[in-house]
Amino acid sequence: MAKPYYQAPFDFKRFFEKKALKKITLQESISQFISIIITTYFEEYAFDDGFGSEIWETDFDLLVNANVLKERIKKSLAEQIRTYEKRLTNIDLGLDLQESISEKSNKVRLKKYLNINITGTIVKTNEPYHFSGDYFLAPLSYK
Repeated sequence: MAKPYYQAPFDFKRFFEKKALKKITLQESISQFISIIITTYFEEYAFDDGFGSEIWETDFDLLVNANVLKERIKKSLAEQIRTYEKRLTNIDLGLDLQESISEKSNKVRLKKYLNINITGTIVKTNEPYHFSGDYFLAPLSYK
């Protein structure tokens, strides 16, 4: 029997009420874990100081050349995913650094964001895998 994968965040209310928990597919589980890698800063995870993302190290360093910033993040993320997400192989990571104008109220703000695309092969099923996510920088948040 295949092991179940559960949605994060974990629904403790349903757990304590002994109700069925939301299950997700293997692909969704991998995407969920990659998102956790991306949004975790180094030394945040108490059991492994090396787990996390370079994004946090560069989050407020927006004066650095965009290409240098992009390559630092891309190299770090590719290494982290190869190290921690063992369910994927043949990983290819694409990263695009873009700018977006936010016009909330009477203020216009220019924000940088990362578009992250990851492809690979799922080891267990040999199926193709694709992840896509957008994350604003300074401070890091979802798009």
